Amino acid sequence: MLLHILPSRNPPAVPVRGWRRSQIALPVLLALLAVALLLAAGCRPNLGASTQGWGAVVADNGVVYATTLNGQVYALDDRGVDGVNTRWQSTLPGDDGFLGSYNPPAVGQHLYVAGIDGFLYALRFPSGGGPVDIVWRNPPVESEDMAPLVGSPGLDEAGGIIAVGSEDGGLYAYNALTGEGLQWSPFRTEGEVWSTPVLRRGVAYFGSQDGTVYALNLIDGTVAWEYETGGAVIAKPLIHDDMLIVGSFDRKLYALGLNDGLLRWEFEADNWWWAAPVSTGRLIMAPSMDGSVYGLDENGILLWQHDVGAPIVADPVLLERGLAVASVDGKLTVLRATETDHGPSQEIASLTVGEAEIKAPLSSWSAAGSGDANRPDSVYIGSDDGTVRRVQVVSGINILWCYDTRENSRCN
Repeated sequence: MLLHILPSRNPPAVPVRGWRRSQIALPVLLALLAVALLLAAGCRPNLGASTQGWGAVVADNGVVYATTLNGQVYALDDRGVDGVNTRWQSTLPGDDGFLGSYNPPAVGQHLYVAGIDGFLYALRFPSGGGPVDIVWRNPPVESEDMAPLVGSPGLDEAGGIIAVGSEDGGLYAYNALTGEGLQWSPFRTEGEVWSTPVLRRGVAYFGSQDGTVYALNLIDGTVAWEYETGGAVIAKPLIHDDMLIVGSFDRKLYALGLNDGLLRWEFEADNWWWAAPVSTGRLIMAPSMDGSVYGLDENGILLWQHDVGAPIVADPVLLERGLAVASVDGKLTVLRATETDHGPSQEIASLTVGEAEIKAPLSSWSAAGSGDANRPDSVYIGSDDGTVRRVQVVSGINILWCYDTRENSRCN
């Protein structure tokens, strides 16, 4: 029987600084279906679902890339109201086969896939119907008990570097074209690294389950600065002007100086922060596992709060109409992305898109630029039942198409 473990409204704030992997390491085979992290005695962070991932997707240049539950990577051609076609699919190798991903690939010169099997894959985009080649795979040699890669790879195309965190506590960095490891790689922390690193101007910003936020120089692997919180840091950080915004399992959202790591302000919710915050350039919108999205100004002052009714794990995205946020119960809600207090409700529209849980980050064409003025009208959603949907938000909200990667066919 599968067990759902949902977060309480008032979880214990247990510091994790000083924990060791032997105390909180995840088994390779996850037995529980969960979205919460219970930090009380005898409990540990749990990714939930199965070891086959969350059905993660990313959209780029008219193609939707999906890491699937059947051990494959799909490239889907989005045809809008005419539906979706399979452009190509690739089965990745391994002694037990590619198990899938918890978070989406990164798109650059190659398609970079972080696997539950512990490998980071660089796939060459096929042309003319050719095969999907693996350009490189790291680590180069498979070993027993390889630690899963949980977060998405972070890509610095200008610097030619790809970095990814591992459950073994390391941040690994490679030449994005050749796969050659940087001389200092890996950088070791005292806890698993599930956080997706953000790479900017030669620095990698990421969190660890040791409770610390790191700013790491990519050139030599030295720490530019670090900031210790009171809980595990799982969320992908957000760069907002000259600040790094990141949430912790101590229920606090932190604004740190981008260059010095000094605390600018903090904001406390009723539960942990897993999903990444989003910025319009002026407004910071941060979803929490207490089920609320908080609208904050640049000084951390609460402007509004909206409860979607269930925990939020998936990273949201900005659309033309507002902020698209998915809760684990399969509901998509679109909220006003304004600094104006609209009273008890910020909701523009909502729709239950399926029966499966949604935990992987949402995607849109401009997902990489959270402050992009040319915001799209659609959001791409992967569910942990292997389905991918395009949901359009214009005057209303509707599902344009649905694709079932398990059956390799369209779905309802």
